[in-house]
Amino acid sequence: MVYDLVIVGAGAGGLTCALYSVRYGLSTAVVSKDFGGLTATADEIMNWPGTYSISGMKLMQDMQEQVKKNGAELKYGNVSKITKEGDKFIVETDSEKLEAKRVVFATGTEHKHLGVPGEKEFRGKGVSYCATCDAAFYKDAVVAIVGGSDSACSAATMLRQFAKKVYVI
Repeated sequence: MVYDLVIVGAGAGGLTCALYSVRYGLSTAVVSKDFGGLTATADEIMNWPGTYSISGMKLMQDMQEQVKKNGAELKYGNVSKITKEGDKFIVETDSEKLEAKRVVFATGTEHKHLGVPGEKEFRGKGVSYCATCDAAFYKDAVVAIVGGSDSACSAATMLRQFAKKVYVI
């Protein structure tokens, strides 16, 4: 089968793309080594419209179910190679080859971890990687931001609206 669209990546962006594409009548496959992306790792999401509070895992499971019910195919696999042959793309995974008229890359991002003691255990319980997402959780708290880039300064600006004190390290 030649799909109208193969989406590489199954986080919130990839699954949203899949939902829209199948609703517009395109045959769609989503390929990912893991489903849910960074969103799935969030303990609690409180800024998703229509839901006061939901875990990232539950939100991504709901999105997967919605995408499947609308007709997209979800395929587990690591994409190793994409080539163009004539008017189609060949997307190779560790278990199969998919043919598509178009390919969308929705491979997301990864957080930079410090590797310090307690970081893993307190992720979502005081350790955060998204000031925009989590700033309100730190109301009247003393917080520290690790980094020196523009994004660290933006995070500090966001957090100062909520936190008692903000340190940039």
